[in-house]
Amino acid sequence: MANTFQGHFPDKNTNEDGHAAAAPVASFPPNQFGLYDMAGNVWEWTSDWYRHDYYQTLVSQGSLTRNPQGPVDSLDPSEPGVKKKVHRGGSFLCTDQYCARYIAGGRGKGEPDTGTNHVGFRLVREAR
Repeated sequence: MANTFQGHFPDKNTNEDGHAAAAPVASFPPNQFGLYDMAGNVWEWTSDWYRHDYYQTLVSQGSLTRNPQGPVDSLDPSEPGVKKKVHRGGSFLCTDQYCARYIAGGRGKGEPDTGTNHVGFRLVREAR
């Protein structure tokens, strides 16, 4: 249950979930951890730099990594020299025909100084 594009992208959104664009927080029930909107609605900025090869690098190191902190720099081979941060979770524009990454682990990318109506952020508090 998430706010995604229903219908034929990009010309017909049937709004079956009740939302044509971003939905208010907690419009859908929380997951088993009590977290709302972990998929769909808006892509969420993370603090991690984007590197296309980051997970391959972790695997090559051979050890299990819990909560990886991300690479120290950014590299997107399709736009070398353009620094990008990771987006997570997909948005209300994701659909089976386009951007089927509307899952909590879905990974996108974008320049940190760019904003759109389908990118947001999530505040996180670390347990101490």
